[in-house]
Amino acid sequence: MPARAHQGSLVQELTRTNPWWRNPRWETTDQHLLAATRAPYQRQPVVLDDIASPNLYTLRGPRRVGKSTLLKQTVTRLCGMGIDPRRICYFAADALSSFTDLINLFQADRLLFPDLGDEPRYFLIDEVTAIPEWQRGIKWVRDNTPAAGDCIVATGSSARDIAAGSVHLAGRRGPDIGLDRLLLPMSFAEFTRCAGYALPELPRITFNDFYTDDGRTVCQDGLVHLGTLVDAFEAYLFVGGFPQAVADFRRLGQVSDGFARDLWDVAQADLRAMGLSQPEQGLRLLERLSASLTGPVVLRSLAAELGVSHPAAGDWIGALADAYLVLVLFQETGGVPDVRKQRKVYPIDPFIAHLPARRLPGAYEPGLSQLAEAALAVALFRAVEGDAVDRFGRPGHLFFYRTPGGGEVDFVVLPGPRAAESKYIDTASTREARAIVSNFGGGLLLTRSAIDLRQGVTILPAALFAWLLDQRG
Repeated sequence: MPARAHQGSLVQELTRTNPWWRNPRWETTDQHLLAATRAPYQRQPVVLDDIASPNLYTLRGPRRVGKSTLLKQTVTRLCGMGIDPRRICYFAADALSSFTDLINLFQADRLLFPDLGDEPRYFLIDEVTAIPEWQRGIKWVRDNTPAAGDCIVATGSSARDIAAGSVHLAGRRGPDIGLDRLLLPMSFAEFTRCAGYALPELPRITFNDFYTDDGRTVCQDGLVHLGTLVDAFEAYLFVGGFPQAVADFRRLGQVSDGFARDLWDVAQADLRAMGLSQPEQGLRLLERLSASLTGPVVLRSLAAELGVSHPAAGDWIGALADAYLVLVLFQETGGVPDVRKQRKVYPIDPFIAHLPARRLPGAYEPGLSQLAEAALAVALFRAVEGDAVDRFGRPGHLFFYRTPGGGEVDFVVLPGPRAAESKYIDTASTREARAIVSNFGGGLLLTRSAIDLRQGVTILPAALFAWLLDQRG
């Protein structure tokens, strides 16, 4: 049972964190919204536009991606729809220490406005995954209070607790489907808009569409923009899509040292939770992953370089995947991931691959070809895995393939299968795609600027592909 004595301090804190209850002009002083307004671009993701009671949503993604800002933008939108501001409660969960505190939070909110009765409310709980066993608190209020009919959005920066959520919250999420949402760094298409490139809004197409005549027609129409697209893509490979990095690029022409430090602090915190205590080890881990972008990671070699056990090195990579900072691809064998074989590890955003060189003088920095393959891997993941919040460490549809002769196909998408290969070069022919022809009958060859839109092996600039590909998150 929650402690009533603690609710008084929570009421006090709630009145500070929910200024719209008393001030209709609260947006003019809110730090998240002010920063968004002052940014050199306007961005408001639509991932929460359809929230409704009595559903419980999760919004996950890496830190510094804009989840807190999106929650504040959601408050603005709900108030603009005519919803009584008192029905909207925002709270940053890092101020809470236990699931009991979370229970008290829900009850403290209802103490403030008893005249609202059991009218459904909106609870926007930021970084709830910082609270140990937070699902137990949500379960209690869903089972024992009017919060059973409320709309709840809980954000987090970790996938480690998803299995626990499926146990505690079963039957308590609400009637809708698609309740788990993702917010990732900007895709390449969004980057082109926010970074100020003069490009039109063309229709996005699915991965399978690239294998059709209609899809190839869309590609043909987009070729007129190839010069701008290649310039933008190569900028994206160095800047990435974190909102602050893109703002830095617009203002300074590069990502600031301050943001590089902040992003490293995020990665280091997630690794520290898995037992990595020395910052140098964390940077070396990211450096070795950046050096292996186009090939499988040999865990035993990685562990030896870091001076840790083989399982520890695997756990650290798993921690980065759980924090939505890297994507782990398995080798496909017989239509399933081969868990016995080495895996490929890609940063979820290009700038993560540059962190070691920005923080450690002399550290390895990947080249354009490696960065292009990594960016394409993430674009494909976002296109074919949808909002699978727990798939960054083990995708269900995207793999790589080893041929019987020891060759490699970079990307295989199931079902199909459909194959794609990254060759970031200006001159290419179907000879570059022998592996996808002999093993899959054809596929996509993604280049820097080489083009051949014929059926079979379609040679397509990577920038055009990433721009047109319909992606989630």
